Amino acid sequence: MTAPGLPLLRQLLNRALPWQRTLHLAGIPQGRLRDDYTAAAHLAARRYPGLYPPGRLLSPLAWQPHLFAVGALIIHADCLADVPVHQHDRAVFDAWAEQVRQGLATGHAEQPFLRAFLHTAQVRPVDPADVHNYLAGQVGRLGLTGYATEQDHHDNNDRSNMPAARILLGACRVPPHPRNETASRLAFDAAQRWDDLADLADDLQRGLLTIPETDLLHFGVTRTDLEAGRDTPAVRDLCAHACGKARAAFHAAQAALDDADPAVQFLYRPVLMLLSQAMKGLEHRGAALLRPSPLWHFRLSPTQLVGDTLRTLHHRLHLT
Repeated sequence: MTAPGLPLLRQLLNRALPWQRTLHLAGIPQGRLRDDYTAAAHLAARRYPGLYPPGRLLSPLAWQPHLFAVGALIIHADCLADVPVHQHDRAVFDAWAEQVRQGLATGHAEQPFLRAFLHTAQVRPVDPADVHNYLAGQVGRLGLTGYATEQDHHDNNDRSNMPAARILLGACRVPPHPRNETASRLAFDAAQRWDDLADLADDLQRGLLTIPETDLLHFGVTRTDLEAGRDTPAVRDLCAHACGKARAAFHAAQAALDDADPAVQFLYRPVLMLLSQAMKGLEHRGAALLRPSPLWHFRLSPTQLVGDTLRTLHHRLHLT
């Protein structure tokens, strides 16, 4: 008896080609440029080893090099912006951002992954204004110590993440539409909230608290309580509340994707599928979220995982 989805999986595996062949099918010219895209892919693989294999296996071939080029740009910018508050150096980020701006104007750059991104920006409908807005959004993260209110958290998501979302959609040639914009915003919000919780302990050590002050006041918790890793009923309630908001963000993103274009659904469903499983692990940690951990703490839901995977594979085969 054939297992459900097995024929679909076999079709997918048959399409998973070697990287050089993928570069060819994506139209990347022979020569140094292919090395540049390879460098971008390696950067993405080093930063997110758990997401790289699904990306290679599930993404349409014509998307892959461009997705990794955009991803490498975002990863490098994040590394420059995501430094301890007392160590951040605006001049370092500004110098690199100027390289990006000059690259957009001239098409030239020193960093291989940046050359790959600039080529993507030239051959795909990427709006340079979105790149400039993205850089400006990352500048706003430098020296950030926290959010006063939930609205501040939302505004930061719009400033720092939405330009990146638009760049991704352009790299995948997804037509702009309000429903796609809404789905992108909610998907990035869900991913950001997962990231905030997964990195809560590390961020506190760097001087950043991503839980709004209004939530701390509501539960009678101080920033010192969190920095000290205190396991109290109030701290556990606060962590559960933060996890509840993140879970609600995942539900909202999934609902919005149902109304988005198929390409947008495909772009975000695989990531949300994986992070939703990781979110289950965070929800069970309680005050242990205040202790650093190198693990993603997956708590698998087989039914949901199989259903989301088959839906993703369906979109993958129809987009190739």
